[in-house]
Amino acid sequence: MSNEIITTNSSVEVYDRITNPMEAIKVLGQSIFKSGLFGCDKMEQGEVLAMQCLSERKSPLELARTYHFIQGQLAIRSDALLAKYLISGGVVEWTERTDTRVVGKFFKAGMSAVIVADIEEYKRNGTAFSSPGKLKANWEKWPRRMLTARAISEGVRLISPDCCFGVAIFEDSEVSENGRRIQRVEPIAKSIIELIPPGKTEKAIELLIQAHMLEAGQSLSDLSAVDEETILKKPKPFLNALNS
Repeated sequence: MSNEIITTNSSVEVYDRITNPMEAIKVLGQSIFKSGLFGCDKMEQGEVLAMQCLSERKSPLELARTYHFIQGQLAIRSDALLAKYLISGGVVEWTERTDTRVVGKFFKAGMSAVIVADIEEYKRNGTAFSSPGKLKANWEKWPRRMLTARAISEGVRLISPDCCFGVAIFEDSEVSENGRRIQRVEPIAKSIIELIPPGKTEKAIELLIQAHMLEAGQSLSDLSAVDEETILKKPKPFLNALNS
């Protein structure tokens, strides 16, 4: 099997002419790796995708419209995931789609779930930020699209996990143009009140009393500046205890 056949023939009928699958995987894998379509870091990753091409009988370009290759895993795109879900018999009803909030009702095989994607949630947990206080470009330009992708991944994962089997799910907002996953940058809270998630104030006060930073009957505003600065410098242990 020649490299020319693999890279230039767009018809999946080419797979019918393969006589040596292992050789075909190596040649196609090399082409995929060099193309940069999936953000592969190693030749072996290209070969994994070549096996996926043969398995699904899809051309590399068609496969690229469905998957990313991120951190050693095949990661399905949100639009492809939704298409797979609908083809499998799933139904989604969008009851609200704005730049600040997307709500979808997912139905399949007698199961249902209402998924809410609110932009304030993704601002609080840092997903929408590229740096403290600065929205990622795609969240700033297409917030409705980003929220929809979040709702799709959560809804399909919950109602139809079979659509996600064997692949990772990274929303479009987590993937850069070259297919690499973008590391999230957590926003830096400026005060203990800003740090604590909604509905967690009472528990936070209990934890601070246990840590002898507050006394019974005191509020968050009574926390000393030194103790507040200590928590804000390394908030993760406090937040983990708060969410446990």
